[in-house]
Amino acid sequence: MLRSYEIILQKARSRGNVRFVVAGAHGEAILKAAIQSRQEGMMEPILIGDPRSIHQISETHNLSLESIQIIDEHEDSAIAHQAASMLRDGKAQALMKGNISTPVLLKAVLDANNRLRTDRVLSHIALMEVPSYHKLLLITDGGVVIRPNLNQKIDILRNAIEVLNKLGVDPVKAVILSANEKVNPDLPETVDAVKLVEMGRKGEFGSSIIEGPMALDMAFSEEASRIKNVQSRVAGDPDILLVPDVSCGNILAKGLVHLAEARISGVVVGAKIPIALISRAERQETWRLSIALANLLA
Repeated sequence: MLRSYEIILQKARSRGNVRFVVAGAHGEAILKAAIQSRQEGMMEPILIGDPRSIHQISETHNLSLESIQIIDEHEDSAIAHQAASMLRDGKAQALMKGNISTPVLLKAVLDANNRLRTDRVLSHIALMEVPSYHKLLLITDGGVVIRPNLNQKIDILRNAIEVLNKLGVDPVKAVILSANEKVNPDLPETVDAVKLVEMGRKGEFGSSIIEGPMALDMAFSEEASRIKNVQSRVAGDPDILLVPDVSCGNILAKGLVHLAEARISGVVVGAKIPIALISRAERQETWRLSIALANLLA
């Protein structure tokens, strides 16, 4: 069981530096997190962006850029292309989205010429430490796939399970979230949930336990499960929440951060390399946690 982010940070430090390309390194929190993570032994950054801004930030905050490669690019498309090319050529093992447009960066990752694609859909995972919950919680997808269909949800769920398996969680308990537990054709996520649960019973998600459709209250409360007279092996103890769409995932994750003081990291998975990716407005600590997680997935 992963009880806190300290376990993730310890694992990443123990593993040692992974070479990251930082696409759009000319951002204060981004650069500070990269330098801090380097000092902690979690990453060796290659910085792509505006050198003038990078040096200005480093001088203002007394950050050492000694022996760090800095590549001069200013436009988002050029930054993204350069980053993807370096990853394709094996010059780095992970990617960090900095001060650059997410769609532009992911377009470069998905470009067939860069050979970074797999047969999976790219999806975003938010790994969260919520003070009132007893272990780390993974929410997906709140950042990439807007309204996933069933086939996309299969990939999203597999991506999330593989992440937790790599972190040592097995079996994984996953909830397919909905407004309630009743199957309703007007709520496509409930119909999809039934199919995902059936796949789980057939072993198509390995040893993982998949349940749904399930409302949020029952996901976190065995008492709610008892009152609703629903037998569950997951209620009160999920590892993964698979949300119906990107808005639900984004609102849920940010709500936990701002109202429940949760810690969060964000990584896009499904490509050959992990992509540390969160909002540009996030603080340094969130970037640092995202780097630690991507380190373990590279």
